[in-house]
Amino acid sequence: MTLRSFLIGLLLLVVLVFVISYNDYGYRNSSLTGGNHLPVVVVFVVVVFSFGINPLLRMTFPGLTFTQAEILVIWSMCAAGIGIPSFGLLKYLMPFLVAPYYYSGTGATWDQFLPLIPKWLVPSQDQQSAVVMQYFESIRDTTPGWVVFRMLPHGIWAAWVVPFFTWGLVLMAAYLVMFCMTAILRKQWVEHERLSFPLAQIPLEISKPPQQGRCASDLMHSPLLWVGAAIPIFFWTLHGLHAIYPRCPFILNVNWDLHGLFNAMLGWRGMFLLFFMPIGVAFLLSTEVSLSLWLFFILANVQRITRARLGRDDGFDYDVKQQMGAYFVFAGIALWMMRRHLRDVLRKAFTRDSGVDDSGEALPYRFAVFGFILGNAVIVGWLWAIGCPPLVAILFLTFACVVLMVLSRLVAQSGMLLVQSSLPSGPLSIVQDVIGDKLATPQGLTAITFHQAALYGDTREVMMPSLLNNTKIAEKRIGLRGLFGAMMVAVAVSYAVSFALHVHQSYGMGANLVQEYSVKIYPRSALDSLAKAISSPRGALNFGTANGLGVDDPKEAGGGAAGATSKVGWRGLMHIVIGGAAFLGVHLMRAHFYWWFVHPIGILTAQTYPMQMLWVPVLIGWMCKALAQKYARGPMMAKIKVLFIGLIVGDAASAVLWAVLGLIRGWAIGVSCLPG
Repeated sequence: MTLRSFLIGLLLLVVLVFVISYNDYGYRNSSLTGGNHLPVVVVFVVVVFSFGINPLLRMTFPGLTFTQAEILVIWSMCAAGIGIPSFGLLKYLMPFLVAPYYYSGTGATWDQFLPLIPKWLVPSQDQQSAVVMQYFESIRDTTPGWVVFRMLPHGIWAAWVVPFFTWGLVLMAAYLVMFCMTAILRKQWVEHERLSFPLAQIPLEISKPPQQGRCASDLMHSPLLWVGAAIPIFFWTLHGLHAIYPRCPFILNVNWDLHGLFNAMLGWRGMFLLFFMPIGVAFLLSTEVSLSLWLFFILANVQRITRARLGRDDGFDYDVKQQMGAYFVFAGIALWMMRRHLRDVLRKAFTRDSGVDDSGEALPYRFAVFGFILGNAVIVGWLWAIGCPPLVAILFLTFACVVLMVLSRLVAQSGMLLVQSSLPSGPLSIVQDVIGDKLATPQGLTAITFHQAALYGDTREVMMPSLLNNTKIAEKRIGLRGLFGAMMVAVAVSYAVSFALHVHQSYGMGANLVQEYSVKIYPRSALDSLAKAISSPRGALNFGTANGLGVDDPKEAGGGAAGATSKVGWRGLMHIVIGGAAFLGVHLMRAHFYWWFVHPIGILTAQTYPMQMLWVPVLIGWMCKALAQKYARGPMMAKIKVLFIGLIVGDAASAVLWAVLGLIRGWAIGVSCLPG
């Protein structure tokens, strides 16, 4: 890693954070991150360096040409920090700190937990203060074009100083845990199991250097790249022109006739949407994995439709319990497969065994293990300071680490651009199912709800999968320890800059004008769930279907029906077992029968929002890959692959270029590479 690549990566990240903060929020323009683990603006940056800057430098100043390693360092730094101003952190955290007081003044009744929120956690507890009201409604009426230049009152900035540091402490501890987990898992997944890391292939392919004596790479010279890129560029050009000139014709990527037809079936959850980037990524997957993704999504819908037809759809979220069971079986299998590696890691950490070589790892194993412990200890202490019992905090963090590991493995193995669990309250859902609301205590539920809003409210841009992708990208190209140091600096800088810009933009523009779900729907839904859990607590082992153990008195059960008794949630537990057994069964079939053609990984995504939005692109990508494997051979297959990389390049370029045009002219074009 060179100093030049580090400084350019850091500068670019700051610029991108600035642009994203105003483009995605103030203008509600085409999202520059796409809310996924292949951020479109960073793909565009790699394209500009590889196809624009480097060819010019080779013709004019060959000594200044960027190496592939330098371009990948810039990619890694930007990819690590780019989610912080968006779905990865602040899009959910910042509104959540003000929402309890703003919405409680507009009809919500949250007296159960408002007194439990400490002053240092939020900017203000005064419902009528300017800090609360003007965050959502803006300081004064304005147009988006003037937001960047507005000066905020000193009192606004002062109110956010304490939350900046108190949240900064726990967030940096959480990111330390993710960095340490990445360092521990890297060797097992990258070298021992050799997972495919489909998303890592894209910057590697784009940034490949040219042959000796040529200015541009073979990829750039390939006509098929530009044919593939032209498809989304043409599509989104029509879309953009229609947004500016409504009489201009365009092609819908939503609301096809099939969409209404399928939605008429009670129980169906799925959209018919066309996105080019997921088609390109699906082509890079093995057909076994891409088949699994869409096939198990269809089977999950068949299950829901069948239950609805039989009159068994009573609102119980059995699909969530099934996914929970699959998560734990998947995590157990993954841990079992890496048992020898984990034993080596622990032996190196605690005994400094010279027989275990960690010299090429991102972090020394001793640092990684103790950093993991320290980071979690800081989080436990932070939650305890709010009132959460330490054992409850430890249990929550255990489940959170399981979720992080599963989501990271999903991205590494299936190339899912955005990953989410179907757990309604993230890892907290598992805590509530296992020990119940009573043992978690109102203070504990309040503390974890706030912590979870920051990191697990929407995991589509959670950082750890991107860190693991970057370690694959760095393999034999970049020193891992230097890269990890650069990414740590990038994350810290991104948090500081993003926090200040978010405060400035929200008060200048009014958060009510920002993306509706993260500002209005999610905070109210999560806080309503918190209030319900405190007022009507469930006991241990309820699994979402019974009062649980320890709830014998109707009054203690929140005023439930007379005669409410202590009862294990066997129905929920049954669906957890079904989900786990289904995953284990498919895994064993794949492991023991060579003719078995379906990977079990699709069971983990079948019930989730991303697959509801992306199943059609995945199906198209799988069909194209299957046909190519059947009829194309040798060099022809490589050429077809270039065509689908072109889809990704063209989609990213369209989103960025239309966003830039929108920023310049004040237009909200809305080119969406992925669902919002």
